[in-house]
Amino acid sequence: MSLLSQTRMRCAAAASRLTVSRGLTALALVVLLAIAAATTHQLLNLRAAAIADTDRQLRRLDMVFAEQTGRAVETVDYILNTAIEILQTARRTPPVDTGSIEARLRRRANGIRQLTAVALTDASGTVIFSSRPEASGDLGEAARRALAFHATHPDAGLRISEPLRLADRSWTVLLTRQIASVDGGFDGIAIALLNLAYFQDFFRSVELDDKDAVVLHHRDGTVLTRYPVADAAVGTSFADLPPFKDVLSKGSFGSILMRSPVDGSLRLVAIRALRAFPLAVNVSVDVEETLAGWRRQALLFALGATAAAISTVGLLLLLARRARENERLVNEYAHAKEEAERANADLRQQIAERERAEAALNQSQRIEAIGQLTGGVAHDFNNLLTIVLGNVNLLESTLAPDERNTARLAAIRTAAERGALLIGQLLAFARRQKLSPRPVDLNGVITSMDGLLRSALGNHIILEQYLDPALHHAMIDPTQIELVILNLIINARDAMPAGGTMKIETANLTILPDNREAQTPPGDYVTLAIHDTGHGMPMDVLAKVFEPFFTTKPPGSGSGLGLSQVLGTTQQLGGDVRIESRQDVGTTVRVFLPRATGIMEAVAVTSDSNPRRASASNGHTTILLVDDDLAVRNAITELLEGLGYRVHEAADGEAALELLRTAPEVDVLLTDVAMPVMTGPTLAREALRVRPGLPIIFMSGYANPHQLAMEQEGNVALERLLQKPFRPGQLIEQIDAALGRVEPSAARSGPSIDSVASTAVAS
Repeated sequence: MSLLSQTRMRCAAAASRLTVSRGLTALALVVLLAIAAATTHQLLNLRAAAIADTDRQLRRLDMVFAEQTGRAVETVDYILNTAIEILQTARRTPPVDTGSIEARLRRRANGIRQLTAVALTDASGTVIFSSRPEASGDLGEAARRALAFHATHPDAGLRISEPLRLADRSWTVLLTRQIASVDGGFDGIAIALLNLAYFQDFFRSVELDDKDAVVLHHRDGTVLTRYPVADAAVGTSFADLPPFKDVLSKGSFGSILMRSPVDGSLRLVAIRALRAFPLAVNVSVDVEETLAGWRRQALLFALGATAAAISTVGLLLLLARRARENERLVNEYAHAKEEAERANADLRQQIAERERAEAALNQSQRIEAIGQLTGGVAHDFNNLLTIVLGNVNLLESTLAPDERNTARLAAIRTAAERGALLIGQLLAFARRQKLSPRPVDLNGVITSMDGLLRSALGNHIILEQYLDPALHHAMIDPTQIELVILNLIINARDAMPAGGTMKIETANLTILPDNREAQTPPGDYVTLAIHDTGHGMPMDVLAKVFEPFFTTKPPGSGSGLGLSQVLGTTQQLGGDVRIESRQDVGTTVRVFLPRATGIMEAVAVTSDSNPRRASASNGHTTILLVDDDLAVRNAITELLEGLGYRVHEAADGEAALELLRTAPEVDVLLTDVAMPVMTGPTLAREALRVRPGLPIIFMSGYANPHQLAMEQEGNVALERLLQKPFRPGQLIEQIDAALGRVEPSAARSGPSIDSVASTAVAS
């Protein structure tokens, strides 16, 4: 080969090597740029997703805070309106009893944690009534401004003041409303002191990060309270900041990124205005803290991208090692993807658990609200029913037999007993009624109710019973389980207007701890199942059947409390209720009742359908009746005298003790539990000092008088108790038991199961 040819070959090879090198270099640069661009794009998307996810969670959390705050303020506003009604009612029937009004104000304010005090002023601004005895007649500057404002703005409604500090260094806000005189003029204001520490406690109950914050504002931006606590911020206005200027000025809720006016940090803020009040709640988080997880993920992505780039460039330069490097990168990518999917699944599970917790919290708050409302109403309502039923008993015994009078009295009695049943259903749903669980033969209860159940179902429904002969005893209240069975039977009957078949089944059931599919807690149960072949329920209706006052029946055909009472009673006994339903197929309601342990004999269920009437022996018995309600006292006195007893009356404890000292013929003391000045348990203790061994019977209209007695007097047991309203037979039985004439029994109070069943059948 010539020297010229060799030179040309070496030049061509050099040119070839130079072209491949440039191509590989250019390709490596393109790969590096592509990886960098893709990594940057992905990281920016992940950052935006992290902020968006946090924004959604903040909005939901802010909505929960706003709804709870609105309920708390709405409760205080309701008490404020109630205080005005109490004052106006008292003024229409003079003289005005200051002590009675202030006592009622204290009862309304008692137990409301977000309320410090409620007070009423005259037109000059002097406090005339207050729930706090230490309140003076002079008002602070904030209250005087509110007085002047309402005097010149009679239609202003509720007014919420700026935050102010009390003498004990706590923060409060004044909620004020105008008091109108009889002629519509200005007659003063009603003031409620909102306890801002209550909202701090509520905000604290939600586990937030160290740099997260929850703030309660005026709608105009003035801070009322904050968690974490920052007294320096209270009273400061942030009206010029974006949450108020850019969000609330255009709508009622939203979120925004902004720099904190306190420390300059970038924060994500969700804000929501309350629907009924000029207040707003905002929740904010530090964006830097929120993106901490994203930074760790970004570091991992950057490391992965760098490794991919080095591997790719190395692959281009060292083709021989391409296969091994490619497998390693594929394995790393698959592992990273699996970890990302697992993290995403964990996040979804956490979100679902939070939503379930929020639903449980809302349900608990509804139950607690109904329980507090029902507990307060039950006492006064049962007193009224005592008066009504007492007078019905007297009229039945004194009026001449007349078909129209008998029908009218029966209608009055039925209406009163339905009222007592309604209170009992509300108490059962709120789990406030007193139960007396004991071992009960459930098969025996169902068998004893057979005639009643068939009467309630009518001739167009076939009733079949499949009762387990080896059924264990259930630990239940025999009276309440009758109401549970009757409620379920009536609901099933109403689901089959054209007729059908109903089955009642009992069985023993054990739920093991490792049974993850069971929704009921593990344990030994006695189950009661009611099957019907009715029209069934869709899923959206099935999800609401246990809500109070929810009903699919036409207006006037049901209160919507039947299944609520079943659930409340069963869960209070330690059991559970499950419903399965298919449209056009039927419904099965399964009640899980706790099994009675040990060797015990089941109780029998008795009725108070035939009470003993007046007898000659009653005339030798003198009763000392003590009740602060005149109408109740008169009704019970006439009932006792109609039964042949001699009666002494007393309106309070002091008068009763004086009668005991001067009237040695008193045989039995019959006293109300809750009375002003001296309570029933206190009177009982003092009476036994005057007359050792004196038989004492308590009576009460409260839902749980035993708990009330414990709160008033400590370790006090109400051995003999009549629950208002009561029947004459129950009263006679307790008197005879107190005098040792008969053994006391667990008599029912209020309407009997027979009266409830007759009402249900009639409807």
